[in-house]
Amino acid sequence: MKFQSVLVIIALSTILGGCSSTPKKDIDASSEHLTQDQVKQMNNQAMERVSKRLEELSIAAKASGPDKVRFLASDMYLKASAALMEGDYQTANLIFKHLLTLAPADDFVKQKYAISLIRTGDLEEAQTLLTEIFNNSKQKNSKVGLVLAGVHASLGSVEKSRVVYKTILKHDSKNSEACIFLGKSYALEKKVTHAIGLLKSCEQKDKNNGIYSYYIGKIYVDLKKYTKAKQYFEKSHKAQKDFSQAIMALGLVHEELGHYTKAKTVYKKYLKANPQDTLILSRLVQLMFTREDFSEVIEYAERLSDYEPDNLNLKVKLGILYTDVKSYNKAVRAFKDLLVYAPDNDKILYYLGAIYQEMQKYEDAIAYFGKISETSGLFQDSSLQIAQMLSSLAKMEFQKDDSKNAYQEKFVEYIDTKMKSMEGFKVDFSVIKASYYEGIEDTDEAIDILEDVKENKSFNNDHRFYLAALYEKDKEFEKSTELIEQIIEGEPNNAHAWNFLGYSLVERGEKMDQAFEYLSRAIKLSPKDGYIRDSLGWYYYKKGDKQKALDELQTAIQSVPTDLSINKHLAIVYTSMKNFDKAKQYIQKAISSVQTESEKKELNQVLKELEMKRVPASFTEIKE
Repeated sequence: MKFQSVLVIIALSTILGGCSSTPKKDIDASSEHLTQDQVKQMNNQAMERVSKRLEELSIAAKASGPDKVRFLASDMYLKASAALMEGDYQTANLIFKHLLTLAPADDFVKQKYAISLIRTGDLEEAQTLLTEIFNNSKQKNSKVGLVLAGVHASLGSVEKSRVVYKTILKHDSKNSEACIFLGKSYALEKKVTHAIGLLKSCEQKDKNNGIYSYYIGKIYVDLKKYTKAKQYFEKSHKAQKDFSQAIMALGLVHEELGHYTKAKTVYKKYLKANPQDTLILSRLVQLMFTREDFSEVIEYAERLSDYEPDNLNLKVKLGILYTDVKSYNKAVRAFKDLLVYAPDNDKILYYLGAIYQEMQKYEDAIAYFGKISETSGLFQDSSLQIAQMLSSLAKMEFQKDDSKNAYQEKFVEYIDTKMKSMEGFKVDFSVIKASYYEGIEDTDEAIDILEDVKENKSFNNDHRFYLAALYEKDKEFEKSTELIEQIIEGEPNNAHAWNFLGYSLVERGEKMDQAFEYLSRAIKLSPKDGYIRDSLGWYYYKKGDKQKALDELQTAIQSVPTDLSINKHLAIVYTSMKNFDKAKQYIQKAISSVQTESEKKELNQVLKELEMKRVPASFTEIKE
């Protein structure tokens, strides 16, 4: 018994007789220093005191006459009932025991006492009381009989429990609980024929009750006879249309057999008639999530969320689903609802930041990412995302020729601060910073930023590729080549490094035979790579073989349809073949992929000239 029970007993003792020798306040003052053995000893002492006092009060009441007995019995019953409601069954048992000395023939008190005894595991004593009550009712009190049969079974007296169940059925042939428990006891002993026969017999007397066929179906499931099981689950549902356990069992059998579409059909059909059945609705939603039927599950998950507004796990799943199908406003509402329950949850804050970022509402996204604690595993990534968005805002500000440059200052300050406080991510932040300066066409600054971190242990081949590309853009070919050769030295089978060297020579129109050798090596290493196919196509174009160029470029565009360079190359090749409509089509695609304003202006000018069926001036610079 917990220490709290001691206080209840002592309080009870005070109420009934006022003879407690250990004041409550003294126990409170010293309770934190008591051992378990001391608490147990105090419990026993308190029990003995209360029991003795109750015995004295009972004797005194009997001596004083019926009125005193009734008064004390009524008071004791109220105290025992209160203890039951509080879950203090030992106290309830003690009071009921003495209450029975005042009302020995009261079967209602005996029943309450028996239930309390069951709670404390005193099954033999409960069995005696329940047998007495059941017999007093001439074995017609089915509620008591069901409890008694359960106690018999728990004590290992299976035959006694069966006798009670049969007795109940003799007086009440439609008592489904007695029939089911009796049938289950046979099934547990593998007396399957006997169990099924009993359930069928009960069903004949209670035809509108689907419970019997349901349990027959469960017996067949245990036997792995799924076809038979399905027949009985269907029969159970037919007898009782709103019996959801039968539908659940039928669906689960289909799932066990791998017939997931059939299971969903069963659940959906039932829900049309019983839309508020959360048991089946929950199972359908769970199945759809398991099977990754994300587009289909939303309707049912929304309905379940309406019925279970406190199901936070479901709200998280819904928020993610809304995000996947680009229902961003719904996703935001779902995650904001979750913030009410967990305002500092890093995952929820991250989801909200990511959604607003996808919506290009960068200020809102930055606000939510910024709330993520430094102790969170998502802090580093959220910091990088904030840097990316500040970069985008600064680029937009630059493109508007805004003289304030407020976002650029904020972006640079944020990046520089993070590079100092998050040393392990210095290279990552440097790449974001370099990308910003490249975007505003300050290539020299971008190069300087990466050069500063080139010796950092986190500076990898991807970063070398980027730095080489910047040098290439700045026409510092020796430096770009040196970087790529460093990559090849460590990774001789790096197809993209060989492609870089070959494409660089093709663009310059230098050492074309060597360029072809590099590109051929790249193709051999990665024959399906669209970027490498583009380089080879451009090589053929520069060599004057337009058809081969077109073939390679068409292969490339199938692999990476949105690539700016490949679309531009196709437009140039088609223009050289006087197919201006096709050229215009690829220039339009290129415009949708362009990132800088200068390139956009240039491509729009190309598009105007193509619409007039003229070879754009920028294309004539390309030597065939």
